[in-house]
Parts: sequence; C-alpha cells; structure tokens
Amino acid sequence: MMNTPCTSKPNSAETQPRTPGESGPSKKNKKLRLASMLFMLALIAVTLYIVFRDTSLKEVWSSVLDANPLWLLAALGASLFASLMFGVALHIALRALYGRRISFFRNIGFGYIGQYYTAITPAGVAGQPMQLYYMIAYGVEVSYASLALLLVNASHQLVVLLIPTVLFPFHASLILNNLGGFIWFFLLGSVINIGLILFLLFAMFSREFAGRLVHKVIYLLSKIRIIKNPNKIEDRVAKQIDLYQKGAEVFKRHRWLLFAELFSYILLLGSQFIIPYFIYRAFHLSGFSAYDFIALQSVLYLAVCFLPIPGSAGASESGFVKLFRVLFQSALIVPAMLLSRVASFYFILILSGAISLAMQLVLSWRKNHHFITEEDPSPDDVN
Repeated sequence: MMNTPCTSKPNSAETQPRTPGESGPSKKNKKLRLASMLFMLALIAVTLYIVFRDTSLKEVWSSVLDANPLWLLAALGASLFASLMFGVALHIALRALYGRRISFFRNIGFGYIGQYYTAITPAGVAGQPMQLYYMIAYGVEVSYASLALLLVNASHQLVVLLIPTVLFPFHASLILNNLGGFIWFFLLGSVINIGLILFLLFAMFSREFAGRLVHKVIYLLSKIRIIKNPNKIEDRVAKQIDLYQKGAEVFKRHRWLLFAELFSYILLLGSQFIIPYFIYRAFHLSGFSAYDFIALQSVLYLAVCFLPIPGSAGASESGFVKLFRVLFQSALIVPAMLLSRVASFYFILILSGAISLAMQLVLSWRKNHHFITEEDPSPDDVN
C-alpha cells in the first residue's frame, strides 16, 4: 500500500520566516531524497529478484492477462479514493480551524504532497514537513497549518491501531497462522504505536507528566550518546507539547471534529486495506471474505509502517507473499502481490509525484510574479 506516516510530528515549532523568492527544497535535501529514492528502487529490485527466482515471468504475465479487468479497476478506484481522502481529512480540519477559505482542490494537492514525500523517504519522515512547507508557502498561517496536520495525523495514528484491534478477535487464527516471522514486526509496530498514542494523550492532557517523561528519555539517550544536544531537543519537544495541548483545546471546542477525522481515516485505510480482496476476486477466487483481507492487510501495514525504509519497499512485498499465500494459493501469490502493489503504491506514487510537481511549478510561478507571503517557510527549517 501507499506508505503513510505512522506518527504525528509536524515540525511547526521550527518554522521561521525567510526571504521571499527562495523556493523549493534545498540542494542538500534534494540529494537526500534522491539517495532515498535510489535506495527504495534498489530494495524493490532485490525483492523482485528474490521473488522471481522460483517463478516463471511468463506464467505471472499469463495470470495477469487472465485477471478480470473490472475487479482490477475496482482496486485502482479504491486506491484513488484513499489517496483523495488524505486531502479531504485535511480540508475538514482547516475548515474548522482557519478563518480564511482555502480551496478544496488545493487541500487535495497538499494531501498528495504528503503522500509523495512519505513514499520516497525512510519511515515517511519528510511527508509532514513538506506538507507544512507547501501549506505555508501557499499562504496558510503556520499555526493553523501545524495544528491541522497534528489533528489529521493523530486521527490516522488512532485508526491504524483501531482497525486491526477490532478485527483481530474474529480473525486471530488466520492472522497468527500466516504471520510467521512478521509477528515480531507486528508486535514492535503495535508497541511503538501504542506508546506514541499514550504520549500524545499525556502531552495533550498532562503537560507536567509528558515533560518529565521526555526529560528522562532525553537524559538517557544523551548519556549513551545517541543524541548530542539534549537542550535543543528538549526545547523542540516542549514546543511540540504546546502544539498538542492546543490540539486538545480544539477537540474540546469542536467535538464533532474528532469523529469527522476518525471517520475519514476509517474510510481511507479501509479503502487501502480492501485492495488485495479486489485483486483476489480479479483472479476469479472466492472462499475468503473482504474482512479476512482487511484484517491481514491492516496487520501487515502496522508491521511495516515504522520500518526506516522508503515506501516500506521490500518489507511490504515479502510480507504480502508471506501473509496472503494461503488465500491466493502459491501459483497466484506473486502476480497478486505485483498487482496489489501497483494499485496501492506505484500508481499513487506516480500520481502524487505529478501533482507535487504541478504544485511546485504553480508556487514558482506565483513567486516569480510576486504572489508571495512573508510567512513562506525555509525548507531547511521544516525538514
């Protein structure tokens, strides 16, 4: 699937005004993203080599040609719907928070920018900062942009854990019998996600507790020399906690907003997780329900989304082959994996890349014609 961020961490606290006329990511960041994309392509190449060692390319292509095109279109439609929902969720948050009207289509563009940079960087670390950069560059005030990203990504994080938690009791044997070694990645992803959600809640409603916890963790990491500047890190985290508390106040004033965001992300992730079922039906198979596929895909997502790999490349492919082999049968698992990844990841990667390029070209045109604001961020500050 299109790898989306599993954490909510917009770097709003570090955003500062800059000189109008600067645009686009810095050369250093461009090089890092190029290296990240090349690394992702290398991982994909290695994974495909391993997968195709014992598989005939001719047989795979024959299976793909035999697939029902209507079900394949349904898979692409579900992927497209999910990708649009990122922008819809952001639009809902900004409409509730921001006094000025922002184009719905521009918010859809911001959503695609986040998806593109999430896909091409390890663990999606550039997704939210680049969304923040473009939102401010297009005139959204930094405080509202940061808070909107916090709210949508907090909702995303909750739903990532909610779906497998709800479905696991009803599909436990299917999941456990097929997880194999991925059970450790699943447990790790669950622990990290639960920890982040708990920290988010404590940061929102108990600043003193969150501050003490952060201080102890940073002190420990500095002692073992994982971080070199603990005071700077503490200052950044303190500003982020302030942002979380503002988010709590927003939810108190707009109680409907939390439910709207959660519902949006249930639709979004549900659409992503059902794609393998549509591929299953495209191969004229039956016997397993859509809920079986959603349960397995939600577990796979939670297992790989925290891995420091661009687009979860390699892990998603090998995990799909492991978890879904019994459902698709051995002869169809490789073409099923390829079609599923094309629909859920590569299709959206190309689409989001094209839209991100268009947004950058429009932004450059606006700057060249002096349609700029004093709030434009520095790319180095938001990354």
